[in-house]
Amino acid sequence: MTDMLDLMKSDPKLKVVLKEFPVLGPGSVEAAQVAVAVRMQDPGGKKYLDFHQKLLGSKGQADKARAMAAAREAGLDMARLEKDVASPEVRATLEENFKLAEAMGMNGTPSYVIGKPVVIGAVGLDNLREKIGIARCGKATC
Repeated sequence: MTDMLDLMKSDPKLKVVLKEFPVLGPGSVEAAQVAVAVRMQDPGGKKYLDFHQKLLGSKGQADKARAMAAAREAGLDMARLEKDVASPEVRATLEENFKLAEAMGMNGTPSYVIGKPVVIGAVGLDNLREKIGIARCGKATC
């Protein structure tokens, strides 16, 4: 997440779309459900990004308790969040994300789509910048 934040700050033309793709077990699924519900509450994305920074910056594996604590810290409406977490919309969003990931050959996180290629794994900031350059202008730096 830190690499993406650095890229977004240094490259205002970069478009980043974050999709929840929980692959680390039941706790990961619970945290993703909370994340989707957070996004439903925050169409602008500012609290959603803050939520992710708080969740991913906490120690231990993500689960519902950690995700709810991060949501509370980010200033979300907790009563609405509890209701939304159990909604069909959250379930449908995660199912759609899994289908998309499968269709693109993604099997882990983080995964990135940069232009047409899919990059799987924590490849580092320099590698991401290089792949963005190649997608934009055909070479590592434009």
